[in-house]
Amino acid sequence: MSLTVDLRLQRGAFHLSANAALPRRGVTILFGASGAGKSTLLRAMAGLAPSRGLIRFGDTLWQDEQHSLPAHQRPVGLMLQKPTLFPHLDVAGNLRFAARRAGADQALWRRVVGRLELGGLLRRSVRELSGGEASRVALGRTLLSDPQLLLLDEPLAALDQARRQALMTVISEIAERIPVLYVTHQLDEVITLGEHLWWLEEGRLRAQGTLADALAGPDSPLAQHQDAAVVLRTREVAFHREHHLLELRIGEQSLRIPATGPRGEAPRLRVAARDVSLSLSAAEDSSVLNILPASVESVRDLGQGQCLVRLLCEQQWLLARVTRYSCERLALAPGVGVFAQIKAAALV
Repeated sequence: MSLTVDLRLQRGAFHLSANAALPRRGVTILFGASGAGKSTLLRAMAGLAPSRGLIRFGDTLWQDEQHSLPAHQRPVGLMLQKPTLFPHLDVAGNLRFAARRAGADQALWRRVVGRLELGGLLRRSVRELSGGEASRVALGRTLLSDPQLLLLDEPLAALDQARRQALMTVISEIAERIPVLYVTHQLDEVITLGEHLWWLEEGRLRAQGTLADALAGPDSPLAQHQDAAVVLRTREVAFHREHHLLELRIGEQSLRIPATGPRGEAPRLRVAARDVSLSLSAAEDSSVLNILPASVESVRDLGQGQCLVRLLCEQQWLLARVTRYSCERLALAPGVGVFAQIKAAALV
């Protein structure tokens, strides 16, 4: 079910205003600087922070100017930045509390405990847990509540890289069934998980849309980030065993990347702006494997002698961070045809 919100909230001098729609499924990234109001917005949607306005989930009205559905009656799974576990219960007790309330079956229990690697923690007191362990238990309790909407506030911040990758897979699987609104400052989480993005700035929802447009939009804060990148959607066409390279296709153009890990669904490729160089002709004697024809859509001066070039390639966006000197030397401007060069090693 889809969610629509048109909320207003006042706390002292801080004013929150959000008018947006969440897709029926998939991960929507809630992005913004510290203090923008992201956690407050999640709490208001869950019914934990009093607000004015409208919230509708599918055909059910959660809130309008006359009434507000209590938090416990909203089918929301909420995990805040600092895990809140019941200190008088052990890990198993915390998990069972959510499972009993939701009527979760044993299959869901086994799946959550197994995927989050909680089996060895079940008899532990929550006071003995590390920050990462507490985050995993809190996420498990949230999932065992069998929510129809998942609100996550930096759920993986306390985890090591290996567990972050594993849990991102879990969250992606959940998002195939229900909508997920996900707060993070980590660009790899944005790119790995995100389908859509809400951009919150100083309490106001400034933009919403697909992740592709948000990453490459000319005024997007993500496009101006030092780690600016885009995501290319690809399809697999061949595996070149002798060179251990995977050949992918975007539109009619081929990309070759090192084949790492198990093969399966064609990957979403993260292409960093700093890994894209530009030329006016296609080099035939270069070690660079990926040379894609593209057209310049915009050029933005970033200061300190740097420019961000926005490109369109096979109906997908690319970004290139180049020097102002190179922009002038190549006479880069909207409509100019170029070749985007991307090292295969940069696409691992």
